[in-house]
Order: sequence, then C-alpha cells, then structure tokens
Amino acid sequence: MRILPIFCAVCAWAQSGIEVPAVGAVVDPTGALRPVQGVAGSFLLGPATASGVLSAACSERLCLAKTDSEVISTRGRTDAPPGPAIFSVNGDDAIVFFPEPRTFARWHNDTLELLDWTVNGEVLSIRLGAEAEIAVRRDKNVWIVRPDGSVVDSIADTNGPALLLPEDVLFATSDELVLRHPDGSEVRFDLVGAETIAAMGPHYTAIHVSNDAGGAVYALRTEPGRESLFLLPGNTP
Repeated sequence: MRILPIFCAVCAWAQSGIEVPAVGAVVDPTGALRPVQGVAGSFLLGPATASGVLSAACSERLCLAKTDSEVISTRGRTDAPPGPAIFSVNGDDAIVFFPEPRTFARWHNDTLELLDWTVNGEVLSIRLGAEAEIAVRRDKNVWIVRPDGSVVDSIADTNGPALLLPEDVLFATSDELVLRHPDGSEVRFDLVGAETIAAMGPHYTAIHVSNDAGGAVYALRTEPGRESLFLLPGNTP
C-alpha cells in the first residue's frame, strides 16, 4: 500500500481548516497536534492544528485526537470523558478506551456509543478487526484478550507500552523497541525511555520517550522489510 494517496490527497481538521498530509500526525512534547510531512528519513513537522492534545492516532482514512474534554476528528468533535484516550482506528470507525472512567466506546460519525466491555488489568492498546483484541498488563505480563476477557495470546514480560497493529505487535522494554511479526520473527531497535506508542499514520507509529532534555518523539516505520526508526525534527535524542 502506497503512503501518499491514502488520505485521497489530504483531509482537513474541522476545527482549524489546516490540511493534514497522508504521512500522519503526531502530538509533540508541548501537546500540539502537528502533521508529519515528507518521506522516511526526511520528515518535517507542519504547523500545529490543535493544542492541549493528550493523545492521538491516525489510520489511512481517519485521525482522532483527545483533549481533556473532547474527541476531535477530521470532520468535527464530540464531548468525551476527561483525561487521555487509547484509540484503535480502522477505516472510518474506531474503538476508544477512556482510562479514567475505564469505559470503552465505539466512535462513528463523530458520535460515541458506550460498549459493555469489562477487562481486568491496565489497558494498553486495542486492535479493531473482525474480532476486537485488547492488550492488557497484569502484573508485569502483557496479554492479548477478547472483550469477554478470554486470553488470545501473550506479548512479553515488560513494563513498557505496547501497540497492537493490524498484523504485528510493537512493544517496548527498558532499552529496546520490539516489532513482532505474525510469523514470530522480531526486529529490535535500541531505544531507552519509551513512554507511549501510538499509530501515527499508515505504516508509521509515534514513540514518545523521556530524556534529560524533557522528551523526544520518534517515528517507527513498520512495513515488513523496511523497518526503520527515525528521530522526528525538533527533538533532542
């Protein structure tokens, strides 16, 4: 799947009218949502399209961002519980988890429909497919479970963040990023201090790390055979 045509050229954030290119969008260390432009290894961050953003995720057709009280999409916004959110975006739909009230909701056409899902443990990520899957941490182990709590698989003994991609699993240890493909093969990258992992756009994830300079954001290309890690501009490693 090529990157550039995926958003049908561009789509506009309704609250600002600023166009978001197809590469994706990322929350910078100041909490501003910024489009990512360019090609692998030569990225530029565009002007902020929203401020006060706590979390965000993009797919090939949709970007969602969470402020303290709203979920913002490319077409509008809707009221939401306070605090950050965990998004799983697939096509024009999404599943959202709000950690503070511990509630799941389905997002569609700028509305949120609460779901009757109860999952024990710390929710890290959601995969929206034919059947939803949820990555949860219980003690130090990370498991992949169904909304009814049944266990599908395990990821690792890790205290770091994890992200369920459409096919792969990406998780962080204390000093590495591990991208695990469905056949069990892994690609590892040296990276210390990963705090969050989010879908930045098609074939890319955004990794926020803590460091002595206050933080940095990396982009990981996840296409099989083309896996690469890049420090986004405006960050100090």
